[in-house]
Amino acid sequence: VEQILSSHPDVWGAGELTELSEIVMALPSEVDEPRGFPSCLGRLNEAVLTKMARNYLSVITDLASPGALVVIDKMPDNFRLLGFIQLLFPDAVVIHCKRDPLDTCLSGYFQHFSGGHPYAYDLRNIGLYYRMYDRLMSHWKSVLQLPMMEIQYEDLVQDIGKYSRSMIDFCGLDWSERCLRYYEHGRDVNTASYDQVRQPVYKRSVGRWRNYEEYIQPLREALRTDLI
Repeated sequence: VEQILSSHPDVWGAGELTELSEIVMALPSEVDEPRGFPSCLGRLNEAVLTKMARNYLSVITDLASPGALVVIDKMPDNFRLLGFIQLLFPDAVVIHCKRDPLDTCLSGYFQHFSGGHPYAYDLRNIGLYYRMYDRLMSHWKSVLQLPMMEIQYEDLVQDIGKYSRSMIDFCGLDWSERCLRYYEHGRDVNTASYDQVRQPVYKRSVGRWRNYEEYIQPLREALRTDLI
């Protein structure tokens, strides 16, 4: 999705930025609240929010190409911070990328991450993490005013033209045919999807979990678990 959007001449794909997480880590000391995040949010004021927002904007302004109207921060953990993101950037828009839960979890399980994501190395843990993520996203959709668009992976690869146009329109931009040739974009990609985004759209990863069906019972059970 980022590669499709960043092929548009008015869009800059910044990759997985750590700046929001760093702002959150600094927030308790900024407002003198030892209880940490999110308890410290109760002590926020407009001056602190403005300072934090400007710090973030200065980073992406330095990164982005001149004249970019839209900048994408695709850090996966941003889903945890959408409430805070709304406070910082009430004009932001969110594209929520979804996929079959089994395929999503196995994709993470097979990936050797360079840091973080300790839940991803155990089938039960990654299933429970997915359930918590799914529940949190349902909460955000019920309480936030941020415009959110859901893109289902299986739908996107079936009709890339239709959903690419929908995403560009959602971002308030005019259509560009360059978005359909996203695999020709020469931008640097340093995340786990670096190889996939260099290829035209393919469907062979849909239902990939079926190749491992006899081994994933712990994951299936975790995805059915009721969380407390």
